[in-house]
Amino acid sequence: MKLKKALKLSLGVLVSFPLSFFVGNELLANNFTERVDFVINNDSLLACGGGGGGGKTPAERAEAKKKKAKAKLSFKKRALSKAAAAGDDTSKLEAEIAELEALIEK
Repeated sequence: MKLKKALKLSLGVLVSFPLSFFVGNELLANNFTERVDFVINNDSLLACGGGGGGGKTPAERAEAKKKKAKAKLSFKKRALSKAAAAGDDTSKLEAEIAELEALIEK
């Protein structure tokens, strides 16, 4: 009889111990369903963008715009030199370059 009790106890421990890692030690807690509901709702709120305002200040956004404009400017200048070497019309590229330089100046 003692062997049977010990076997049941050890089998119960072998099942409940790994299960407690998955459940978070709340298997017998009264608020288990409430906690699951909270976790599900919290995840959906974060997935919908409820976490804040993006993290960038207006100055950082302006700096990012300038950086993009500088990259576009170097690309347009290379395209202008290629078009000039090929003998194509460069007036459109020159206008775009002037706009980008004005944006960087601000």
